[in-house]
Amino acid sequence: MTNTTDNKTAAALAEIGKLDQGTLVSYRGRKKGVTRGKKDSKLVYGDDEVHVLIWTGFSYEAFVERSLKKLVELEEEGNLITWLTHQVQEKGAPINTHDVCAAIQETKESFKRALDPESVPPSGRADATYVFEPLVVNGVRVPGSKVYVGDGDANNPRAPKKGTIYIDGVKLGEKVLTPSVNGPWKTNSRPKTVAKNILRRKLPAGLYVRYALEPERVQSLLIGEAASRAAKADGVPVDPEAIRSLFKIAP
Repeated sequence: MTNTTDNKTAAALAEIGKLDQGTLVSYRGRKKGVTRGKKDSKLVYGDDEVHVLIWTGFSYEAFVERSLKKLVELEEEGNLITWLTHQVQEKGAPINTHDVCAAIQETKESFKRALDPESVPPSGRADATYVFEPLVVNGVRVPGSKVYVGDGDANNPRAPKKGTIYIDGVKLGEKVLTPSVNGPWKTNSRPKTVAKNILRRKLPAGLYVRYALEPERVQSLLIGEAASRAAKADGVPVDPEAIRSLFKIAP
């Protein structure tokens, strides 16, 4: 049993399950990007063609635990609020201490909720209507991957396509092969959101990524040693901090 229509990608990802603590994935293709604009003038932003090296298939819970532990350590050092306030202000966003404290608390709660959904009251936001399942290939669950099994939304261009495979992991490196024609999408985020993003980048969780693997966007997908060779041949730069974030990630 395989619960996706993209058999080629699913077969490649099935190799992930052969190692208990994860493996390398080399993905070469075009990002999904974001579609913005009015009905007759929609443009796609951020759909760069990239070669990215990912480590996936590891324990997500262990990764979240490390992020939560690091956040608590930063709080105990005593200057996190001051540091984060200055970081947000340097981005040109006006912010107050209340919003900074809220950003820290909400980030901490998101980690706790991921580890134990019953430990933190729900935020009040409506749950997404999209339906996902763990990716299954030949009856075996593939770690670090899931597939959209809903019917999509014809009225929403941002909705997933049925059968789209998603792969989660730590991005070790990325090389842009062809930039998006329209460039990146620039959002006007609220100061508290800016603070959360800066804080997450200070933690292992800031390196966590998710790629939507639609069949028409995937040029190549390699696993393990083949992934390493392909990334090296293409000159994909590897982030040392990403490597360090993986130490002791397995339970």
